[in-house]
Amino acid sequence: MRRTITAIAAVTVMTLPLIGAGPSGRTGTGGTGHGQVVTGTYSTGAAQAWQPLPVVRTGADPGGAVDATVVADPGALRQKYTGIGFSLDETSVSNLWKLTPSQRAEAIRLLVDPEHGAGLDRFRLTIGSPDLIEHLPFWSEDDLPAGVTEDFGLKHFSVQRDIDLHIIDTIKLIQHYNPHATFFASAWSAPAWMKTNNRFLGEVALKPGSSTDYYQVGKLRDDCIDVFARYYVKFVQAYAGHGIRVDALTLLNEPGMDVVYPAMDISVAQQQKLALAIKREMGAAHLNTQLYVHDFNFWDWRDPNSTATKNYYRIFQDAPDGSVTGAQVRKAADAIAFHPYWGDPAVMRDAFEEFGKPVQLTETSDLSPSTVLDDFRLDAGSYILWAQTTDQDGGTLHWTPARDNNIDWDQVAATTKWKDRLVTVDTNTRKFTVRDELYGLGQFSKYLSPGDVRLESSATEHGISNVVYRTRDGGYVTVLGNGNSTDSKVRVTVGGQSFVTTVPAGSYATYRWQGRA
Repeated sequence: MRRTITAIAAVTVMTLPLIGAGPSGRTGTGGTGHGQVVTGTYSTGAAQAWQPLPVVRTGADPGGAVDATVVADPGALRQKYTGIGFSLDETSVSNLWKLTPSQRAEAIRLLVDPEHGAGLDRFRLTIGSPDLIEHLPFWSEDDLPAGVTEDFGLKHFSVQRDIDLHIIDTIKLIQHYNPHATFFASAWSAPAWMKTNNRFLGEVALKPGSSTDYYQVGKLRDDCIDVFARYYVKFVQAYAGHGIRVDALTLLNEPGMDVVYPAMDISVAQQQKLALAIKREMGAAHLNTQLYVHDFNFWDWRDPNSTATKNYYRIFQDAPDGSVTGAQVRKAADAIAFHPYWGDPAVMRDAFEEFGKPVQLTETSDLSPSTVLDDFRLDAGSYILWAQTTDQDGGTLHWTPARDNNIDWDQVAATTKWKDRLVTVDTNTRKFTVRDELYGLGQFSKYLSPGDVRLESSATEHGISNVVYRTRDGGYVTVLGNGNSTDSKVRVTVGGQSFVTTVPAGSYATYRWQGRA
């Protein structure tokens, strides 16, 4: 598939006009004299954040020895950039709202403002409770009042809890500081009444003959596939009513996880039918919301060496009973979503090349800019951090790895702590701090825009790693990581244009310049 993907992308990108940057100033404009102007910034952490680098020009390469060389081919086009950001889970939002209003605004501005902050631009919403909340009880968007057992008309659907918990207020603040921010959403479970066990929380049982392996008891009812799709439509419409465009949904967060927090099992056959139902119902509602399938670990997509893997790539195969074809599901799927907790990340590249679908990393807890760079080189279009705001003690969290259907959730909250996330809120001073990794992340998100296309580029050399993108306006952006303890002299060559720069020790540096007119 690589040759096909490259050819299609080339038609799209190489016909773009070579114009200067807009108000964001994301690319250089060239200028008189020989070569194009190359501007750059670098970060090593808060002490040196997004600092300017000396301006150089393409064509001014003096030759001679360098520590590393980066070469990219403008004709070898890979994936489009979608965004870098974090989840707006209830726990993170709750902690942001423990800040003073001015501190909360300052925190959001630092995180998302592309001019004065890191420019984080892609955010994950949860449809009802995820696996991490601060305030009990867990909830869906269609919980039923006493005496009501089903709601196929979705008369009881409501996002009021999202409003009460300040989730929508937080999105509004993000939109204020970054109007180009985008949002996608995931459900951890269908409402209880849509499930075979009538329970929103996960319920586990031992697999027959095993004393250690569990399975998820609660499954989506076959007669609720269509109404679950309409439930997703209602969520997208409800958020649109608040001025929030949800541009994509994942099929379901981590289907079949053997956990007792909100979770649900959907078989391969159900995933196929649900994918078609979601696209059908979105179309009927005149919505162009994208659909990401899988939304699970690398190894759950495909791992021929494991007997435990779910091999969910099978959703792209014909159903054994002939009810759904693989071609129908491939047409319905707009991307394949991954989590990195188990398996080999190279499966992202494999999936991208085999099925020709964009690949999105929709959940991770790894803050390292080096991992972002590595995953982008493996064709991930996005990099979304999970649950990244807690308090100074590690937060009040209702998350547990225990396989106990009668778990004491108050005890879980008293003992489960996640310290050292991206943002820490001090509930005593009502002020916040951020980790140094934010500034390295910003070396990507401040300067890349959705639709920029990555070029195939040379491998890490002498501690210098790289990604190179062709921008929508005809320019180039490269992010270089210097893993060395000393400054490194680097030559960058793209399409016959080259320049030499010095990348500060232990930094991530971003360079921007225009392509040939």
